[in-house]
Amino acid sequence: MQLRFRWLALALVFVFALTTLVGCGGGSATPGPADGQNQPPAMEQLVMGTNAEFPPFEFLNENNEYDGFDIDLAKEIAAILGKELVIQDMAFDALIPALQAGRLDMVVAAMTIRDDRREQVAFSEPYYNAGQVIAVRADNVDIQGIEDLAEGRKIGVQLGTTGDFKAQEITASENIIRFQQIGLVFEELATGRIDAIIIDVPVAQRYIEMREGFKIVGETLTEEFFGIAINKENPELLADVNEALAEIKASGKYDELISKWFE
Repeated sequence: MQLRFRWLALALVFVFALTTLVGCGGGSATPGPADGQNQPPAMEQLVMGTNAEFPPFEFLNENNEYDGFDIDLAKEIAAILGKELVIQDMAFDALIPALQAGRLDMVVAAMTIRDDRREQVAFSEPYYNAGQVIAVRADNVDIQGIEDLAEGRKIGVQLGTTGDFKAQEITASENIIRFQQIGLVFEELATGRIDAIIIDVPVAQRYIEMREGFKIVGETLTEEFFGIAINKENPELLADVNEALAEIKASGKYDELISKWFE
């Protein structure tokens, strides 16, 4: 009996020692992802605000992804700066307040450089030259130009845009119908609840391409330039964005984007 107990005790000691070695790993275990090793550092984010209701500059495509000229341009800028682009979609008139509050790093939203906006934010160098035009239903023969809008016509605009400001120069406020989304403005025009829209040239052209029933009348009402809005307290980012824009133009990438979205 004593011999059996002695062998049992030796066996238990051997098992305990083996278990200890396995548990320690003998110092040869390879750390996994949970150990926090061999992981690439997280990229700094570049948070962009936009209003994804403004094709061909920014919109949601058939895959429910952000798409458009401004989106592609912002991706190029983020790549040059070595940052991860994060897009936040919101109402156009909420963009500048969000930027001022520090919730956004920049606004890329076909935003016209205006003196009143310069008082609130800083702008990059202009990246697109656009103008305002009048769009009406294709069967409308009464409105041929700006002189025909001052007779009590109902003008549809997107709230806070240059089209909104231009309409205020033409007619009384009660004749201006404002919407948060430009798509809703065209829907109202299609149903005849408004008589005309004042909108950016490329946006009017894109909606006319997308669906029949609209046309542009008269001459271009304004000449305006789009810029990237940045918080005034972030001059370093403003300088970086301007350098990135210059690089995009010099490399020929800018011309590629123009051809892709407008030609």
